[in-house]
Amino acid sequence: MIGKGKAIAHGGNAIDYALREGKLDKIVGRNMIESDVPADILREFEMVNQHNYRCKNKYMRYEIGISPKDIDKLKPGDMMKIARIFANKMGLQNHQWIACTHKDTGKPHIHLIANRIGVDNKVFDTTFMSNRSAKITEEISREMGLTIAKYVQKQKEHQEAYADPARQQTKEKLQKIAYYELFKNANLEGFLHGLEREGVGVEPAKNKQGKTYGIRFTYEGQTFKASEIGREFGFRSLAKNFSSSLEENHSQQVQQSQSQNTNTQQSYSGGSSDIASLLADLFTSNRHNPEEDDKTLKRKKKKSNKRYYGRQF
Repeated sequence: MIGKGKAIAHGGNAIDYALREGKLDKIVGRNMIESDVPADILREFEMVNQHNYRCKNKYMRYEIGISPKDIDKLKPGDMMKIARIFANKMGLQNHQWIACTHKDTGKPHIHLIANRIGVDNKVFDTTFMSNRSAKITEEISREMGLTIAKYVQKQKEHQEAYADPARQQTKEKLQKIAYYELFKNANLEGFLHGLEREGVGVEPAKNKQGKTYGIRFTYEGQTFKASEIGREFGFRSLAKNFSSSLEENHSQQVQQSQSQNTNTQQSYSGGSSDIASLLADLFTSNRHNPEEDDKTLKRKKKKSNKRYYGRQF
């Protein structure tokens, strides 16, 4: 079971959604609420919170998800029990709330909408609200013998890591090659060509605008993101680690283009157009741009010149 919560301003929309025809299964709990009609429920909420003008987010929305594995374990009335225990553990005894289940997704879950303003006029503290919701649903899961969400996530991560043993073995072999070449070579061009000699394909990953945002390694029919092999092989990490060699390569390129009228990719590369393109992109991303610094400085000056009136906190 998993829970999450959030303070919201649009209480009417949340109530309408929770009780919408086609989604609603049944109402499983309520506190100090008489009506079943969304508009009337909202009016009951507003009768309590209308005098609090300072609070902007006057409502709270909670969602409690039940693992599909636990459907057969649930007895009649268990959803009502879960909603009531959850509300009490969250400290909603003095707050109006209504809870219902949905039937449209095929996965059992509870929606609970609460008034943040209590009948005692106190405002509910929403600090770490979602974390508290998750912790409480974990406690209820233990008490009722239901599946705990964080264990499901850990199991999923473990299964994903070892779902394909052949891929895992290829990844480990690639890591050994990549780290060996990283420590062996003093410049980025040598590192990339060293990978190529070992049968590792290197290609830049580009977005729709054609801008390079990462690197991919291909080895023994498997493709990996560079950062998946190790943090040191990320696009920005390589640019930072080999910044001096990139500057040197760029200066050599300028000299060669002036004397031999060759293009940028030919001067960078030792044969691979992908590596040539990658070297050029890495240099561009790592290159210091004074114009950008000027723009940043101007923005900071504009912010510092703002005037504030009235009381300052």
